[in-house]
Amino acid sequence: MKCPKCSASFSSAPDEQGFYVCPECGSKLRSRSATPGPSSAASPAPPVPENPNATLPAGTPLKPIPRPGDPPATLEVVLAEIRSVRRAQEELLAMLRLRPASEAPSADETPSEVSVPAPPLRARRRKTVLLIDDDAQSRSSALAALEHSQVPTRSFSDGAASLSAIADDKPDVIVMELDIKGSMGGKDVINMIKATMEWVDIPIVLYTRLPIESQKEARIHGADELVPKGPGSPEALVARVISIFRRG
Repeated sequence: MKCPKCSASFSSAPDEQGFYVCPECGSKLRSRSATPGPSSAASPAPPVPENPNATLPAGTPLKPIPRPGDPPATLEVVLAEIRSVRRAQEELLAMLRLRPASEAPSADETPSEVSVPAPPLRARRRKTVLLIDDDAQSRSSALAALEHSQVPTRSFSDGAASLSAIADDKPDVIVMELDIKGSMGGKDVINMIKATMEWVDIPIVLYTRLPIESQKEARIHGADELVPKGPGSPEALVARVISIFRRG
């Protein structure tokens, strides 16, 4: 072999990396069969995201599979919030549905003597309203207007008691002040109603002192209708409730 740099001839064997070394000038000559070094190795392929559904039991809702480039931290936060809301909803419903056990019949009573009340027929009863307002005067005026129009209404001043009442007997319309005070505010009550499958179809009317100016803005807060408080508002509320009854 002849060195292309100094033209010296040599016949030494290539080293372990496949290079010939010229004994005259010390030049390193690469053989054609030499393999590329580590610097020329192809970059490793990006890791394939782990499939979170691979170990789920049959019937379990599938989880979204992350893709390269997705922000895992943000996704995890959203999923954690959804799970937290669902757990809180289930715990609240379980507490609201707990009822004291009915008294057992005495030993001398025969089965025929034990009266069993017939289940209520929702289709035969009049449609009802549940009113939530922490302002006593406003609540009293709205209640009087609804009852004057022969609309069966239950009224409450706080969110927790109103949720218990909804669990006891689902109303046809919920009228509420968005700005109620206490441990459970108006927005919390709306979120719980909309997150509960059995209640999500109940129309919610915002009867509020807050400066909400349009139906579109009311829907941003999770409500379906808006009646601002002010002069003549109890009568306007009755008209809106009756309109909802007729649509349903």
